[in-house]
Amino acid sequence: MRPIDTSATFALDLQGMNRVHNSGDSKQQLQSAAEQFEALLLHQLVKSMRDAVPQSDLMNSSATRFYESLFDQQLSTHLTGRGLGLAQQLVDQLSAELPRAHTENRSE
Repeated sequence: MRPIDTSATFALDLQGMNRVHNSGDSKQQLQSAAEQFEALLLHQLVKSMRDAVPQSDLMNSSATRFYESLFDQQLSTHLTGRGLGLAQQLVDQLSAELPRAHTENRSE
């Protein structure tokens, strides 16, 4: 079993979307937004799965819940990086609308 490579992205990178937003490249913005949406969806899925498992009193503390939450965020970002396909499907669907929306905004 290989260890998870967390050096590529960090789940709590709050400046990532600002860097992409300021880049001006609409395709890159769309790709980044789709990947972040996929990571958010996966985080909610992992969180719901963790909540469905009964907790023992031995491991039930606020510190444990905090670190499990951090792990769940990083795991969801890692899973998104490996690609489940949802981000690519969103990009494919929305990129067809991208040129049309871009020209409509210029004409206004």
